[in-house]
Amino acid sequence: MTSTFQIAILFTNVRKCSNEQFWWGFSNHAMSEYLKSKISRMYYLSDISKTEIGHHLGISRFRVSRLLEQAREEGIVQIQINEPIGTNTEIEERLEKRFNLHLAIVVNPNDSTGEGIRRAVGIAGADYLKNLLRDGDVFGITWGATVAEVIKSLPTKIDHRIQVVQITGGLTQTAIDINPIDLVHRVADIYGATPYVLFAPAIVGNPATRDVMMQDSSFHDTLQMFSRVNIAISGIGAFSSSSDSYLQKAGYVNDDDITSLQGCRAVGDVFGHYFNIEGVSCSIDLEGRTFGMSLEDLRKVRYTIGVAGGAHKSLAILGALRGGLVNTLVTDISTAIDILEKDQIIT
Repeated sequence: MTSTFQIAILFTNVRKCSNEQFWWGFSNHAMSEYLKSKISRMYYLSDISKTEIGHHLGISRFRVSRLLEQAREEGIVQIQINEPIGTNTEIEERLEKRFNLHLAIVVNPNDSTGEGIRRAVGIAGADYLKNLLRDGDVFGITWGATVAEVIKSLPTKIDHRIQVVQITGGLTQTAIDINPIDLVHRVADIYGATPYVLFAPAIVGNPATRDVMMQDSSFHDTLQMFSRVNIAISGIGAFSSSSDSYLQKAGYVNDDDITSLQGCRAVGDVFGHYFNIEGVSCSIDLEGRTFGMSLEDLRKVRYTIGVAGGAHKSLAILGALRGGLVNTLVTDISTAIDILEKDQIIT
């Protein structure tokens, strides 16, 4: 989360000199103290580079660095971070350190219902995303209610030249609001980009059909873009035999699939790729029928942003984190705490 930095240069007046005064009337000690204060002001308050400071004062850049370090150690410079109200920096840092994340963003929803959590996570995700995406980026999009909230929370127009790619097959028309085809078009409108879409289901009937589709020329341009995706966003779904997931409602996951997933102790999925608590893929047959970017390729994406919240998703998020399926996480405070607690218990 964004923080405000306050820097206090405590040594502001040169100390009184002793009788051993020489250059400018300073002793060696007083001169060193003066330089620490002077350099600290130039570097921290005037934003002058170390190289420029060295040139200005006639000393090496390495000495400038050493004096700045000494100024911090001796308390001449003190840095105070005034955290915005409602931030969860400690929890975020614990998540980042434990799971080697680029970034963890943990929000405090005003409304603890599922809808309220999705809205809060969506707003935070959009704020992060609009600052992350830059000219030349290739943005991969999946499906999900929380992903839809992120896109809904973006500004109506953003002036960056990006490319937008659907990296998974779609859902049925009954889930149009969270369908990746629709989401890709919405982002493309915001950025004025050409959308790369996949007019295909997320999961097909058998691996042979999926293999034929992967070679179909109508999908060629979009599939070729997968290797260029450097930022991707995905929801994280929870799995249970009674789960009312989009994939089960759409009929993509059948009773045999559920039995197989139970056998490998699946805890969740990212756009149809099911995994266990260690983030290891489940069900070879189901994986072979899933149409879109593979988990292997997903792990190669520089920024993979997982957006999900709610206590029922703790195990799924934990599995995704352990498996390196996402390297950036946006979630709510209760879920974040639950993830860290479960991580200590489940080995």
